[in-house]
Amino acid sequence: MKIRSSKTGLALLVSALLLALVIAACGGGDLEELEIPVSIVDGQMSPDTIEVKQGDTVTLKVESNEHGEFHLHTYDIEKEVGGADPVDLLFVADATGRFRITFHATGDEHEEENGHEEKEVDIGFLEVRPR
Repeated sequence: MKIRSSKTGLALLVSALLLALVIAACGGGDLEELEIPVSIVDGQMSPDTIEVKQGDTVTLKVESNEHGEFHLHTYDIEKEVGGADPVDLLFVADATGRFRITFHATGDEHEEENGHEEKEVDIGFLEVRPR
């Protein structure tokens, strides 16, 4: 009878530990709704890396001192920025990894200055970490 009790107790202990590990692995915190201000000044983004967790709902509030197209690669989000008010980019961070953010300046004065349309330039990154 003692052997059976100790085996049952050990089995319960192991089961409890396994359950705790599963809960810890899956429950990396509650999903968040984040508003992150992003500024682009003279082709430089601040912050230069945006960090969120998988499953978060993210609103990037983008302001720029020049007109252009803000592009979050892999998520394929592109928006014109550079007006008087910030532009909101809303998405759910479902893909994990490190993703490029680029900017393509637009406007007649910019094209005249360079003699041609300028290409996209890397200005920062979005990092989505697993939960």
